[in-house]
Parts: sequence; C-alpha cells; structure tokens
Amino acid sequence: MSDFLRKALGLFVEFEPNEPTPPGTPERDSLAQKFPLSSPKPAAPVVISDEELDKFGQHFSRLFENSNLPGPDYFEFWRMMETLAAHLPDEKARIGAVFATLSVQGLTRGKLLETAALYKAIVEKDRAEFDKAADDKAAKEVEGRVHQIAQFEKDIAEHSAMIRELTEAITKAQADMKTLKDQVTEHERKIAANRQGYDLACDAMINKIETDIQKIQTTI
Repeated sequence: MSDFLRKALGLFVEFEPNEPTPPGTPERDSLAQKFPLSSPKPAAPVVISDEELDKFGQHFSRLFENSNLPGPDYFEFWRMMETLAAHLPDEKARIGAVFATLSVQGLTRGKLLETAALYKAIVEKDRAEFDKAADDKAAKEVEGRVHQIAQFEKDIAEHSAMIRELTEAITKAQADMKTLKDQVTEHERKIAANRQGYDLACDAMINKIETDIQKIQTTI
C-alpha cells in the first residue's frame, strides 16, 4: 500500500530522505497517467517522510482489511492488480486476467463495481472521522494556548502602567507568552502537515478507485 501511495503522490509532494523524481521525466509522466489526482498541485510542496508514508499506507491497509467483505470483491481485485503489476505491465490485459481469475471464485462485474463504490465510501467516511479528530486535537492543543496568549497580552497592557513595580512580572509573562507562541506554531505546523499528507493520500486512494471503476466499466 505504501508503495502505491509513494507512486500516486510522487507528482505532488516531496519525500524525506529520498529525492523525488524530477518533473518532466518519462517515469513521472507515466505515473501521472496511472495515478491521476483531481486535486491541483499545491503551491508549496508538502514534505512527507518515509515514516509518515508507511503510516498512511498501513492505515489504509488496515481499513480495507477490517472492512473486507466475504468472498472476492474489489479489495481482492485491487490487491491482485498490484501484485501482478510487475509481471503483467499492460493494464487492460491485467484487468482481464485478474477478473477472469476472480470470476472463477464468484466475482461478477456488478459485484466488482458495487464493492469498489463501497470501499470508496469507506475511505470518505474515514476522512470525515480523521478531520473531526484533527479538529478536536487542534481545539485541545492550540485554542487553549491562544486564549492564554490573549490573557498574557492583557496582563502586559495592565502591568505596563506600573512598570517599576511589575517589571519582573512583565518579563516573566513575556517569556511565557513566547514559549506558548512557539508551541502554538509547532502544533499548528504538525497538524497542518499531517492533514495535508492525509488529504493527498486520501485523494490518491479515492481517485485510484474512481479510475479503476472507469477502466472496469470500459474494459470488462
């Protein structure tokens, strides 16, 4: 799963520590056709580490495995397509071969399309849950500190009138405020980077499923 995400996101993000393939190369052009994304390229590249990429890949793998329906469906079809990619590069031929293999086990064209739509809905539901969790984390880790900063600013304004008596208190408040601002900046950066990384990974997964649905509809 993480290999698929690396390929799908390779045109839109930078990875650490490995250098991304330069734009305009045949490899990147081929990936653009194989893993299309509907989202426009971000103005500034999002940096995703190998650890984060593996985390998202494992997340989607667990999500699909935990939601896997009885019998062959889109999950088995998708997994077999990925497994055979290196051995059967022609995608149309691979689609036909994989479908023929799974049809012996009871997979039909209708069930394949129906379950692909179900897995897409599972990913979309997971995205909504992720967004809520990210918002809750932001409220817990950022908003409280923002409120504290506002309170420190008010304290500084009041204490400035008694600067002689309150110099020590003002100095401490300024130091605490700087610490909190640094914490807010760091938490916001981490949350934004995690949200961007997840959104791009999620878009790649959804668009891969949508592309597969279109190819299945025109091929099978």
